[in-house]
Amino acid sequence: MIKNLILAVSVLVSASSVTTNPSPDFSQHKPILIGGSSSVSQLFEIIKPEYEKQTNTLMQVRSMGSDKGIKAIGQNIIDIGTSSRYLTHEEQSSYPHVRQIVIAQDALVFFTNKENKIDSLQVKQLTDIYTGKYKTWQEINPSYNPQTERDNKILLFSKAYNHGTFDVLLEFLNLSYMKVPSNNSIKLKHAGNRGLFPKTEVQMYDEFNQALGIVQRMPNAIAFDSYGAVSQLLGSKKVDMVNLVGIEGVKVSDRTIKNGEYTFVRPLILLVNTQSSRSVEQVELMLSFLKKDKIQKILSEHHYSMVEDN
Repeated sequence: MIKNLILAVSVLVSASSVTTNPSPDFSQHKPILIGGSSSVSQLFEIIKPEYEKQTNTLMQVRSMGSDKGIKAIGQNIIDIGTSSRYLTHEEQSSYPHVRQIVIAQDALVFFTNKENKIDSLQVKQLTDIYTGKYKTWQEINPSYNPQTERDNKILLFSKAYNHGTFDVLLEFLNLSYMKVPSNNSIKLKHAGNRGLFPKTEVQMYDEFNQALGIVQRMPNAIAFDSYGAVSQLLGSKKVDMVNLVGIEGVKVSDRTIKNGEYTFVRPLILLVNTQSSRSVEQVELMLSFLKKDKIQKILSEHHYSMVEDN
């Protein structure tokens, strides 16, 4: 049931507009192919219309996860790779010609349904939630009054393990994981602990709108994803039941990310294949484009904290 729900649920935000401006002539330039982190893909989807308008170049963005993006740029399959984590030592050894350029800071945010009235969680509580120590929301919030016994049982969701967002979760909560065979789920436990994995399973998803849709509809669910991506839908009636959970009493915001109060912050990275003149050229053009005042303003309005020097 949960697997079908993950596949079926999607929060769609659409807008219609009428313009009299002529369409860009994409025939003048070869399309630019960008692939990797789903979190960084959301950033590029925001600026895509303006990029295509200003450059007459079609932008193709493929959300495939940081792991696959790193491999694709390392093998020169795409023009620009993206990642929401730094390359591992093993990846740097495999692809020594791949350069990492941090373009922005983003936060990892946990979100729950508003019905369980969770305002903030401690890091230890989050760890205990995802390792199955807590079974019900009332163990964490005694004032929670679920409508049914089922609504009290904690339902766990996680970004799939091929995403940089998942790697950040493991780092921040000091966890290790095990895949569940023939199932779209994993099990988590404390890293370095040689004990058994718990019976509790965590359901996986690939796109943040899947998790938002599930949490919107299920009062016992918890998930996490990119603040820059999630915040684009906040205020919409389609996610009016979703609550962003603070960590250690600190709510996520542009201010708390920049001043360091909110500690679950990670980099958004462009990857360039230094052995490919095409990749080097396209990254240089993209970096110049990202520094434009108009683009900086657009991205800041979508809660991305841009890095001034790349």
